[in-house]
Amino acid sequence: MPVALIALLGGLAWIVSSLVGRVLVALGIGYVSYTGLTAWVGSIKDLILSNLYALPPEFVQVMSLVKLDTCISILFSAISVRLVLEGLSSDTITKMVIKS
Repeated sequence: MPVALIALLGGLAWIVSSLVGRVLVALGIGYVSYTGLTAWVGSIKDLILSNLYALPPEFVQVMSLVKLDTCISILFSAISVRLVLEGLSSDTITKMVIKS
């Protein structure tokens, strides 16, 4: 009886350690990807808006009337959501942590 119990506990410990390692790797990769994606999209959005505000004042007034800056923010938010959803639905993370 004790041998079976020891074997069962050893198997459970192996499963838990493998699962914890996979979860930690997936969380680390997800955090780094999300942080890098946020910084990249934010810098491109800031670059586009700063170039638009550098145009002549008449164009900037028309741009503020038609809410072009809000449109650009919505567009980049949609791009960010699309990239995050693509990262969640892809299986690249699970391929990276398969132990052979």
